[in-house]
Amino acid sequence: MERFDWKATIKVNIFSLWIIGLWPKDDDIYKLSFYSLYATISVIFFMDCLGILQLINLFLVYSDFEELTEMTLICMSESLTLIKVYIFVKNMDLLKKLMATLDSDIFQPKSLNQRMLIASALNNWKIIYNVFSIAGRPARCLWIILPVLDGSKDFQLPMVVWYPYDIKSSPVYEITYLHQVISICFILIAAYNIDMFISALMMYVGAQCDILCDNLRNLNETNSGNFNKTVIDLIKHHKKILSFAKNSNNFFNFILLAQFFASTLLIALVIFRLVLMSSTNTRFYTFSFVVVFIMVQIFTYCWFGNEVEVK
Repeated sequence: MERFDWKATIKVNIFSLWIIGLWPKDDDIYKLSFYSLYATISVIFFMDCLGILQLINLFLVYSDFEELTEMTLICMSESLTLIKVYIFVKNMDLLKKLMATLDSDIFQPKSLNQRMLIASALNNWKIIYNVFSIAGRPARCLWIILPVLDGSKDFQLPMVVWYPYDIKSSPVYEITYLHQVISICFILIAAYNIDMFISALMMYVGAQCDILCDNLRNLNETNSGNFNKTVIDLIKHHKKILSFAKNSNNFFNFILLAQFFASTLLIALVIFRLVLMSSTNTRFYTFSFVVVFIMVQIFTYCWFGNEVEVK
C-alpha cells in the first residue's frame, strides 16, 4: 500500500507559513541562507516594525478615549501574534521533528479501513481552516481599503501609527501605505496559520488514537506466533503518541494561555468599541468581522482540544 502523506492535509497551511518566512522548506531549519534573510526581513521589517510603531503611538493618543480603546485593541492583537511568531520560530527544530515523526512507519495507517477512519478528522480540519481563512479576509480587506472608503481625511492610513517622518507627501504616503498593507497581510496570515498548525497537531494526536484503537480491536485476528510482537508494537505506538502529544504541548502551552487571556480582553474591547459606533460607520463592520475572527480562533482550540480529550 502507498504510504500515507500526513502533511498533504495541511499543505496549504504550510505553504502560507512559507510565504511569510515562517517555514523553511523540507526538513530544513533556519540557517545561513536567502530564505533566512527573507524571514528576518518579514518578521522584523513588516511584523515587528508595525507593532513597535503602534505601541509608540499608543502613548500619544491618551487624550482621546475612543482612539485609545481602538489602539489598545490593535496593539494587543499584534502583540499576541508576535508572541506566537517568536515561539513558532524558536521551536522550529521541534516542529520539524514532529513532522518527521508523522512520516515514521509506526504512525502509518495499516489498512484502507484505517484511512477511512481518520478521513473525517482530516476533513474537519480542512473545513475549519477554510472557515478561518474566510473569516479573516473581510476584516483584512475592509481594514486595507478603509482609508479609500472614508474620504473625510486626506493621507489617511489603514492603521493610526506614529512615524518619525511626515507622511503627507507623495510618494512617501504611497510607500507607507504599501508597507502597512503588506504588514497587515503578513500579521493576519501568521495569526490564523499558526493557530491552525497547532490545531493540526491536536488533530494528528486524535487520528493516531483512532489508528491505535482500530489495531487493538483487530488484535484477536493476529496469528498466535506474532501476538506478543504485535502487542509490543502497539505499546510502542502508544508511547510514541504520548511523546508526540507531550512535545506538541511543550510548543503551544504558552500560546494557548496567551490566546485565551488576550481573546477575553479583545472581545470585551471590540464589543465596547462597537457600542460607541454607528452602524453606518465602515469601521463598525470591520470590528464585527474581528469579533467573528476571534471567536473562530477560540473555537478551533476548543474543538480539537476536546477531540483529543475524548479520544
